[in-house]
Amino acid sequence: MPHRAMYSHEPVYTVGVAARKLELSVHALRLYEREGLVRPFRTETNRRLYSDVDLQKIRTIQQMIHAQGLNFEGIRRMYGLVPCFRIMKCSPERRHECPRYQDRSKPCWASDGCCQDDTNACQACPVYLSVFSCDDVLKLTTH
Repeated sequence: MPHRAMYSHEPVYTVGVAARKLELSVHALRLYEREGLVRPFRTETNRRLYSDVDLQKIRTIQQMIHAQGLNFEGIRRMYGLVPCFRIMKCSPERRHECPRYQDRSKPCWASDGCCQDDTNACQACPVYLSVFSCDDVLKLTTH
């Protein structure tokens, strides 16, 4: 697998193009988004645009489902373990006000009260960009 730094986080693929590249249905991509596993960029007209990072995240999600036997809830909870407050260097005061610090059942990017005000901010967020696989989660939670 190429190093993740080689993946662009520039949103360029429409949902149809992304589905073809991934050999998935458009419905499946929308489901992954609805389940909080991926957060594509949204244009002003609310069109979804996917980046290379998003496509790689989806490939990894497919692997977790098919090869590792995880379901959406398991993947969501695994992503929820990522210490976003540590990656974002939140102050102790901000941590205790953050709903994600209290409930880690889903990833910060899938939550109301995400620290990013802009719905497209996740595309450049270090938390969103740092997590692809189970191994990534383990590395982040043990350091």
